Amino acid sequence: MNNLPRIKADLIATLDQGRAKALALVERLPPDLPVHAGSGWTVSDLIIHLTALETDMVAALQHAMDEKPFSVDLRGRATVNDLYELRREERAEESWQRLLMEWERARDQLRGLVIVFPIDKTEVTFSNPFFVDYNLVCAIHACGAHERLHLAEMRAASQHQPPD
Repeated sequence: MNNLPRIKADLIATLDQGRAKALALVERLPPDLPVHAGSGWTVSDLIIHLTALETDMVAALQHAMDEKPFSVDLRGRATVNDLYELRREERAEESWQRLLMEWERARDQLRGLVIVFPIDKTEVTFSNPFFVDYNLVCAIHACGAHERLHLAEMRAASQHQPPD
């Protein structure tokens, strides 16, 4: 992978462009806008979820760099979805500004790990709750795809289209 510097630059550009578009949408939406009818999740709930996803991604990447296995502590929950619901409940009372700041902090950490990720580890596979056995490039693309999915849901909700 002698073109790793170019690959990393492309990954970071993808992360940055995706986040710029995400912020442009999210900052103009009310945080309490309902997005999912079934769960009652709002824009702020999805930001909590996306932050948790990126935090898990950061931990998975750090473990991959150290060639250590990574698993999420479900904290007594039966499934990963239950864990993400718990995380949402725990942060539900935080201010909108703090949630956005934490979302950006998680992205900054993710960017930083892409920058320092060693060339000899780029094909090391790792997992987090949303994917199994991805390498660095696949994981970053999966993270972006997950964010785009939730942004599309937020966009639909903001246009008064039926959620879910």
